[in-house]
Amino acid sequence: MNGGSGTPHSSKRISIVIPAFNEECSVLPVFKAIQSSLPGDVCEIIFVDDGSSDATAEAVRSLRARESSVRLIRFGRNFGQQSALLAGLEAARGAAVITLDCDLQHPPELLPDMVQAWRNGSKIVQMVRRETADASLFKTYTSRGFYRIISLLSETPVVSGAADFQLLDRVVVDAVLEFKDRYPFVRGLVAWLGFPAIKIEYTAPARKTGATGYTRRKMLTLSLQAVMGLSSKPLRFSFYLGLFTAVFCLLYAVFAIVALIAGKTVPGWTSVIVMVTFLGAVQLVSIGIVGEYLARVYDQSRGVPRYVVVETDEAPTNDLHDREN
Repeated sequence: MNGGSGTPHSSKRISIVIPAFNEECSVLPVFKAIQSSLPGDVCEIIFVDDGSSDATAEAVRSLRARESSVRLIRFGRNFGQQSALLAGLEAARGAAVITLDCDLQHPPELLPDMVQAWRNGSKIVQMVRRETADASLFKTYTSRGFYRIISLLSETPVVSGAADFQLLDRVVVDAVLEFKDRYPFVRGLVAWLGFPAIKIEYTAPARKTGATGYTRRKMLTLSLQAVMGLSSKPLRFSFYLGLFTAVFCLLYAVFAIVALIAGKTVPGWTSVIVMVTFLGAVQLVSIGIVGEYLARVYDQSRGVPRYVVVETDEAPTNDLHDREN
């Protein structure tokens, strides 16, 4: 079911989608910041509780009780930020949708600039992070490395520094929702569509409350999700790696034969062990790459839902809210 199915889109008004994971202290501040930045332009603010273990859902319910523009979607468990973004996009009813994080590191004071660019005709307004005030060196360099890998391996490179802080016109939202990927990477899908976009740079402020839920494990998972969701180049890379290894082994065999004919001592155990280890590593890497793609094909073929909604302010169409159909 698409975001506007059964409900008319709010003409020229904006939906805000905010994924939240253990952000109970940030719900009210981010709402107030949005309200002060875009008075009268917002038709709804959708908080997507991604299986929080704290009182995030309670904070949104409390806010919703006195603010009619606030909506809540709550997952049964943590399905990840990308799934939360998709759930919000599907539920959104505005003529355009802005996605941003709940931790105020995506500055709400920049929302008027985004809306103005959209009203001037841009289908996509992509916010590009120059730097983050409290980012560690590890975070900074791994982030840069992530975008370089994406640019190297993807047929559709993602702008370096681009985050899930963006405005999408309704036509873009509907196009994104046509994808049925089990492991979506929203930034990549938006870039793949090729709609005209405008970029606005910003500096992300330090996180004001709580701690980030983006662990190194989640960062690695997102990286794999992005690379394998946007490109089949890793499969071709494994083929080229195998081809290179075959050529290398052939040359080594020629060298060994020539050395034997010349009466020179052919390296013994060391060379054999190195060669066997090298070949084994190449095979394992190649099998691992193929295995990752096969696992995604397997999950996709089973029709596993991308997320499960256990609470929403709209009546569910089925118990699981399977967004694959």
